[in-house]
Amino acid sequence: MAPQLNIAFVTCRKLGGLTTDDAIAADHLVRLGFSISVIAWDAPAIGWETFDAVIVRSTWDYHRRHREFLAWLAEMERRKVRLWNSAQVIRNNIDKVYLRRLSEQGVAVTPTVWVGRGESVDLPTVLSESQWDQAVIKPAISATAWSTWVTSVARAAEDQTKLDLILEQTGALIQPFVTEVQTRGEWSFVFFGKQYSHAVLKRAQAGDFRVQKDFGGYLSDEIPSPALVATAQSVIQKMDSPLLYARVDGVEVANQFVLMELELIEPELFFRACDGAAQRFADAIAKLAGTQVS
Repeated sequence: MAPQLNIAFVTCRKLGGLTTDDAIAADHLVRLGFSISVIAWDAPAIGWETFDAVIVRSTWDYHRRHREFLAWLAEMERRKVRLWNSAQVIRNNIDKVYLRRLSEQGVAVTPTVWVGRGESVDLPTVLSESQWDQAVIKPAISATAWSTWVTSVARAAEDQTKLDLILEQTGALIQPFVTEVQTRGEWSFVFFGKQYSHAVLKRAQAGDFRVQKDFGGYLSDEIPSPALVATAQSVIQKMDSPLLYARVDGVEVANQFVLMELELIEPELFFRACDGAAQRFADAIAKLAGTQVS
């Protein structure tokens, strides 16, 4: 009889377990003969290297504790833990400056004014020089729209203090407000092993711009065009490293797909929105784990 393989799903202490989606994937893995453990990334005295695969999933506090999280990634590398996505992939995805690198490779990305940690910038001047009536402010290290807000020409001076506080902790992105997020929604394309699995269209509730369910966002039952899928796939192909999972988020602007985020750390993968998606994810994990120990 083949030995039982052990998989760890990495989460955070606040969650205390698997998400509903990840529980579906874990059930598939159990049926394939795997043993599943659910462990917070900062739990003490864990033998991470004993697992056949360690899957980073719901580490939802990493952006608030990113220095500790980076230290944990370094420890995983030192101990040669079979981490997916890899520590290097995650490290490169933590700071949204990766969008600038993708833009330099020809990917269409929302126009952005980049401000580094500790730098200063005059917000009213940015909007004036960029000719933006409204702009979105995002910390360079954030998740689930944390500390993200919309400013305007009328409010920019008042919002300067908020921006300054962000820049004490991390860099920031200043981008034009993309109205298509409200009118057309934001696509999320999900990939396993760099192969396309499924997509969902996320919409914001009336009067908001945030498409996350935490803020009233919801999914729209629409199917992406082959051209959109191909464009999302082209973004994935820019990545040199192997990927267990990836989510490409973007909007259609003037008949062009514009990348908003490339999520490689802990994205929701929308298993419940697509039959077979959780099984495909479980199969991808099983393939990795089996390869690791063969």
